[in-house]
Amino acid sequence: MTIKNNKFRFRKHASVGSSSAEDDKEFLSNCFIETGDLSTLKDCKASPRIILGRTGTGKTALIERLASDIEKTIVIRPESLSFNYLTNSNILQFFLEAGVNLNLFFKLLWRHVFTVELIKKKYKIINEYNKESFLESIKSFLIHDKKKEKALEYIRKWSDKFWEETEYRIKEITTHIENELKGSLGTQLDLLNIGVSGAKKLTEDQKVDIVKRGQTVINSIQMKELTDILDFLDEDIFDDEKQHYYICIDRLDENWIEEKFRYLLLRSLIETVRDFGKVRNIKIIIALRTDLIERIFRLTRDAGFQEEKYRSLYLPLKWTDNQLEELLYKRINYLVKQSYTKQSVTFKDILPISIDNKSTIKYIISRTLKRPRELIEFFNCCIENSEERPSISKTHLIAAEQDYSKYRLRSLQDEWYADYPYLIEFSFILRKKPNHFRISDINMQEIQDFYLQYAIDHSDKTDRLSTIARQYIDLEISEINFISTLFNIFYRTGIIGLKTESYSSPQWSYDGPSTIPHLPIDNTTFVYIHPAFWKVLGIKYKG
Repeated sequence: MTIKNNKFRFRKHASVGSSSAEDDKEFLSNCFIETGDLSTLKDCKASPRIILGRTGTGKTALIERLASDIEKTIVIRPESLSFNYLTNSNILQFFLEAGVNLNLFFKLLWRHVFTVELIKKKYKIINEYNKESFLESIKSFLIHDKKKEKALEYIRKWSDKFWEETEYRIKEITTHIENELKGSLGTQLDLLNIGVSGAKKLTEDQKVDIVKRGQTVINSIQMKELTDILDFLDEDIFDDEKQHYYICIDRLDENWIEEKFRYLLLRSLIETVRDFGKVRNIKIIIALRTDLIERIFRLTRDAGFQEEKYRSLYLPLKWTDNQLEELLYKRINYLVKQSYTKQSVTFKDILPISIDNKSTIKYIISRTLKRPRELIEFFNCCIENSEERPSISKTHLIAAEQDYSKYRLRSLQDEWYADYPYLIEFSFILRKKPNHFRISDINMQEIQDFYLQYAIDHSDKTDRLSTIARQYIDLEISEINFISTLFNIFYRTGIIGLKTESYSSPQWSYDGPSTIPHLPIDNTTFVYIHPAFWKVLGIKYKG
């Protein structure tokens, strides 16, 4: 040890931060690494405004930092919006189930919420007096401008409780649309059981009529007035180029609303984020997991949809080895200086020089999927295994890796639960395999035995992995189609990398584009099991 204080010891419960950004504020404020992503988000002229990344890549950390740096930032928690009011609406459930496209209504909700939140923030509207003062102050903008008069009319229409919480305004505008939809049914209202069950009982002729009536109401929504408001915000309210305002929304992958509505609301949110791009000094920023945005577009895709229109909005988060090394270095130094000594610490002060002919820090990073959260988790495991010791030995690091590897596989299961709830069970077919092998080396009898037992134990499951297991056992898909689908799922989730050409390097999903490609797999394809899972799966290293 080069640390002069020979009383240095890792204390019980010491850590280099929390794996959750919400619980990591101290380390985030003192050890933040600027990779260029934060400056891009702050730049209102820069297109990227949808932070894309897998779990643990730093999406929340970016938003937390932006909010702490810039006072004119509004952070909206999706659970605070009371969107569950929508799911509890029998009227909306009825028309949605019948086939009415509610996208225009959902866009209206988002535009309305953002417009009001921005005006409230700028003019500090907390009561009726503030609201009236604001309305008086903008009258001078509207003389002889019919378009802007309509914008003011819209604001007046919905401003009775302008200072209320966002959830109030969502209920207010939803109730208005509900009444319009209910009125469109006319005398049919007494004949129908409003709700999902009622919609399912409709005849085809009834459904066509209901959809026609409902869609007429939705299509009549005054989006033109809201477009005028965007112009009004841009030209008159937020026209000072030295004052930028931001709205940030995070945690959209959590269960803040019933799934059927969640994907539709997120699709309309993405469209609204793009629409607000025309307001030069405002930036709406949202954070989405890569797998979630894929699911949104897959489940809400309609005729004429073009995903490429949104790609310029993406800010995909990727970390280099050097950036991860700097992040860990800063956190170790902060821990030691805050708790033990003011002297700077290097990796060689507390880590063995190398493991398996690789520098120890490179070894640790190679056990991650290039995400800060995993690096923090691994090193915290190392500290836990080195309690009351002045350094982390090779023995304790390897022991820590065993714990970390188990945590990683469990975390991966949680991350992909919506698509593959039985990912851990399926990953066990990789147990005790070499760290890399060719598809043609797979023992198909062993896999057949595994899936036959799985299909018996889980006959009622409908997720993708369970479905292909049954299809394979029932001879509905060929062996190579089954293997291709299975290993593409393993690739997509990050458990494996794939080498599809003899002259190429292994590909990893976290190193690829913002959306995860489906790779062609045949008997010549090489499979590389990620080192993060070697310990938990008992993988045999063969060089």
